[in-house]
Amino acid sequence: MNQSQIENLYKANGLTDYKLKSTDDLLKVHGINFKAVGGYNRLDDVHRLVYEKFILNIFNAFGLESRATLVPSGIYYVEDVDYLAKERPEDDHYMVVGGIIYALDRNGLKSVHRTWKDEDYEHLEVIESESKNYLRFEYEHQGRNEWLHVTNEKSWY
Repeated sequence: MNQSQIENLYKANGLTDYKLKSTDDLLKVHGINFKAVGGYNRLDDVHRLVYEKFILNIFNAFGLESRATLVPSGIYYVEDVDYLAKERPEDDHYMVVGGIIYALDRNGLKSVHRTWKDEDYEHLEVIESESKNYLRFEYEHQGRNEWLHVTNEKSWY
C-alpha cells in the first residue's frame, strides 16, 4: 500500500490528522484487533490497559507507510532472568552469559517463553542471576521479527 492509499484510509475514517484515536480506529484502518494478539488473554486487567494505550502510541510513532508493515504478534508480561558469570574470579563486574524469559499469566503461572545463551561464554560457570519484569511486545515490521520492552504506555525500548 502506498502513502496516498493509506492517507485515504485515514481520511475515510475521519482521521484527518493521521493519528489513531482508539483501538476501533486501529481495526478500521489497519485491520488489527489488538485483543487477538498472542498472550493478550494471559494479561491481567492492569497490563491490558497499558497495552491498549501503548499500541495506539506505537502505531502513531511510526510514519504512515511504516505503520502499514507493523503487525503485532504477541504481548506478554514477562520475568526476564539474566545468568551472570565472571571470566576471572577477581573481576569486579559480571557478564551476562545467557537467560530465560518466562511469560507470567494473570494468576502468576509461569511458562518458558524463550531461552538463550552466549556460546562464546558457555564454558563459564553461572554464579548469579538477575531478573526484571516488563511487558514484551512482539511484532513483525518490514518483514523482520522484532520486540520491545514496554515500561508504560508512552515508554518503550
